[in-house]
Amino acid sequence: MAVMSKKEWLRRRRRKKKIRKYTILGGMAVAFILVLLLVIKLFTWIFSGSDDGIVKKVDDVKVTQKLLTKDDSTRPGTPLTSVKTVVIHDDPTPDTTAMQRRDYYESRRDAHNDKDSLESMHFIVGQDGSIVQCIPINEAAYASKSRNVDGISVEFCGTNADGTISAKAYESLVKLVGYLCDEFDIKASSLQRHFDVTGKNCPQYFSMHEDAWTQFQADVSKAADGKDFSTDNPIVKKSS
Repeated sequence: MAVMSKKEWLRRRRRKKKIRKYTILGGMAVAFILVLLLVIKLFTWIFSGSDDGIVKKVDDVKVTQKLLTKDDSTRPGTPLTSVKTVVIHDDPTPDTTAMQRRDYYESRRDAHNDKDSLESMHFIVGQDGSIVQCIPINEAAYASKSRNVDGISVEFCGTNADGTISAKAYESLVKLVGYLCDEFDIKASSLQRHFDVTGKNCPQYFSMHEDAWTQFQADVSKAADGKDFSTDNPIVKKSS
């Protein structure tokens, strides 16, 4: 066996030190990149409200996801760059459930050539208090004209003839909108009715009764702060 010279031994030793040094530096670089990606992901989650735009639960109310099919007439898939308001709507068709209303929007996929018929919602609240999510909260819906670009649209359906709703529907509506206000740092005073955006009589009761709308905003503010609120709003149908 040949005897290694001192010079060769030193050369190999220096090489091993360099390999160890670069291995450590490489590991540190990889760790730094992973931490950076984690921080970016965290900030994206915080400021987008949700990583995938899905809301599974608001307070104690479960949210059912049945997303609309991506389509130019219902769910364009356009990203929301910011959320500045929540727009409230109603569907006055009696006895319509939240899921039936969702299925109606799904059927509008055939309206490609009718620009005035483009319509959809992010969430629908039923009279039984159920909530159905139709579009992720990081995508736009066809619901509120000029506010489609920066608003989340919420609709309650199956109203009574006078526009009133059940206590269960009101409670879920307040909790859902309160959740969205907290998630996107929206003041309750910035909430809008469809009426405020386009002048359409929607939601019917809130458009015609300013006191009920003001009370709703106050209740949403409480819900956003995690406080209790009452369903004693004029829009709630009183038991006979």
